[in-house]
Amino acid sequence: MDWFSAHKESMDEVFGEAEHLIRAFPEPLNHHGLAYFAKFDARQEKSTKNYICYLLPYWIQEITQLPTEVVKKLSSANVFVMLYYFVVDDIMDSTKGAHKDKLPLANLFQLQFQMMYRALFPPQSPFWHYYETYVLEWADAVAGEPSGDYFHTDKRKVAWKASPVKNASTGALLLAGQAELIPAVTGAVEQVLATLQMLDDWADWEEDLDEGSYNCLLAFLRGSVEGSEGVSPTPDWVKQMIYVRDGLEGYSEVAVRHHEELLALDLSMKELSQFHFSLVDRLRVTAKEIKEKRNQLLSGGLSYFMSNSSNF
Repeated sequence: MDWFSAHKESMDEVFGEAEHLIRAFPEPLNHHGLAYFAKFDARQEKSTKNYICYLLPYWIQEITQLPTEVVKKLSSANVFVMLYYFVVDDIMDSTKGAHKDKLPLANLFQLQFQMMYRALFPPQSPFWHYYETYVLEWADAVAGEPSGDYFHTDKRKVAWKASPVKNASTGALLLAGQAELIPAVTGAVEQVLATLQMLDDWADWEEDLDEGSYNCLLAFLRGSVEGSEGVSPTPDWVKQMIYVRDGLEGYSEVAVRHHEELLALDLSMKELSQFHFSLVDRLRVTAKEIKEKRNQLLSGGLSYFMSNSSNF
């Protein structure tokens, strides 16, 4: 994990500063904010890690050669971008009124990263055009995903669910005077974001199936069986596809192709590539373990295997 360990000290500083800023929120939002922040605090062992959100400015430093203090500011801003969009997702996914107390907190997170960006980019900077573009991409992806089947029709829009992450890479390139690299770097980041979504959807397929939410793995499995595109899968059908018919193996091969396309861009972003390979490898290893365990248990009956599928 060189792509993380090399920046651990910097991350301690970035998250320490974010915590300090949240403590200054008006009460009781400071307490709510700190409790929410703790779920994603990279310094905490059991927190949810969203490495690309705050490490991207460091991973792209190989290209930009920006001063570390500037990179730190971009990373800090993206911490609040991350918090804002996770709060928004919570509100969108909640039952009516369940998260109404998070609305003012979301606005404070948004205010924080906008202030950070204004300190780095004057009003006439092209950064603000990209900023607006990424918000529109996010809105398009989130609103159109259920009917758009983007995993099959437009893979970029799978990545667009996290489009605001690209504020960091695009902002860094603009500050470094390397705007001509924005299309290629954006393409690289989107490959990684698409694979990240695939991994999240593997972890969340049961919850998404129960809630009727769009899920890349479920879309892939439906598309892999002729005549099943419009069929509503059941949990048993999905487990059959994963644990008996090696559906995750084919799914991981899609991620492998993402990595090949990322490498073909030939960008000096070694740590981003290493991070992406770790994601691809996680899917491949899991698919391999499923197949090996099934083969081991075959003589003992598949029913035992299916009943223990939660181990994966």
